[in-house]
Amino acid sequence: MGHLHDSKALFSRLQQRIDKTQSGLPSTPEVFDILRELFTLEEAEIASRLPIVPRKLSSISRRLGIPANQLRPKLEHMAEKGLVFDFHHPAKGSYFMLAPPVVGFFEFSMMRVRSDIDQKQVARLLSLYMYERPEFMREISSSMTPVGRAMVREDALAPELSSNVLDYERASALLDAAPVAAVSLCYCRHKKSHLGQACDAPQEICISLGKGAEFIIRRGHGRPAERAELRDLLAVAREHHLVQICDNVQREPVYVCNCCGCCCGQLAAINRHGIDHAVATSNYLATIDDTHCTGCAKCTRLCPIQAISLQPRPPHQRSQLKKKMRARIDESICLGCGVCKSACEHDALRMQPRPSRVLTPENTVERVLRMAAGRGHLHDVLFDEHDGPTSAFLNRLVGALERMPATRRAMLNETLKSRFVSFLCAAARRDTRQPADLV
Repeated sequence: MGHLHDSKALFSRLQQRIDKTQSGLPSTPEVFDILRELFTLEEAEIASRLPIVPRKLSSISRRLGIPANQLRPKLEHMAEKGLVFDFHHPAKGSYFMLAPPVVGFFEFSMMRVRSDIDQKQVARLLSLYMYERPEFMREISSSMTPVGRAMVREDALAPELSSNVLDYERASALLDAAPVAAVSLCYCRHKKSHLGQACDAPQEICISLGKGAEFIIRRGHGRPAERAELRDLLAVAREHHLVQICDNVQREPVYVCNCCGCCCGQLAAINRHGIDHAVATSNYLATIDDTHCTGCAKCTRLCPIQAISLQPRPPHQRSQLKKKMRARIDESICLGCGVCKSACEHDALRMQPRPSRVLTPENTVERVLRMAAGRGHLHDVLFDEHDGPTSAFLNRLVGALERMPATRRAMLNETLKSRFVSFLCAAARRDTRQPADLV
């Protein structure tokens, strides 16, 4: 009984640690079963004390009290399981960090066929946690900085608009610019296949880029892919009316997913839980020309988030156009993906620029900080309580400031606050001693 009690306490500490990552991990009955399926007791003990930003192996070794030559193989094995991210800097050596659930160890559990875990059981538990319960998707969306963003189909834009699309908004440009790329199984559809619920869209179509692809290839979560294959996969995805959802950054995105409304976890947050901002939209918006719309409903069937519906026409339009129904776009949730455009045979549907451009974080560091700040966990990113008394004190102090009501925060002297935050950030950089490009 004592062993069971200790195990429960250990996985509770692990859940609390993972909850401090960019996505969070709310406590539910299923989450502890998920952790037990993915982590051994030794791995749970190590992970519960790992940093949530990249740290040198030597630093982690001192923290855990495990010699580096003994710790390295343990962390590398955890990286092969997708529980840990590892980075290799040519001059500064190896860095490791705890992988978040999303994008992280949830996906890696299903990005290849595995025998070291019960994938059917993991699929069942993840489906309960992410599809049936709203807690996790609400938590990851609470920051208002989504982890992913929709990309507009380039062939859905009129020629006069195509020249205005920035490179980071073009899936083709991202694929062409990536120095290295990898292909894996679609985590969402593979998971659904274990439950007998997958659609007929291709599964080996999840694309990783740059540093993400390097990790995927190095740790066996996918295989290398050349640009010609990537272009073919993009064409196949568009033939199956899939949405391209990309890492929500402008520079060096690490993945491009090809998503369906029936299996995708991010789109399920919109469809099942009504979390309209679960995915950042593109800078375009679908619009309907009433005079051309026949009410055929083809666009409504293709929309991955049910943003298009049919409505009766006003009486004067019925008699004038001899059409009873018309399509209507819910602009408040339209992703601007352009999938619907491919269904319209009457030139009634067009993509137009949004009135205001959508903010896309510059890089991964900015996105992680925005997500952490939005969730009230910026203090956990800046100061790790396991780094000693000073960091633990600053973690509690900044956490208290984050939890302070907005009206009281506003009463702080702006100059003092600015200097204080600058001091904290400088201290964080000195403490972590990590290159910014690894965060």
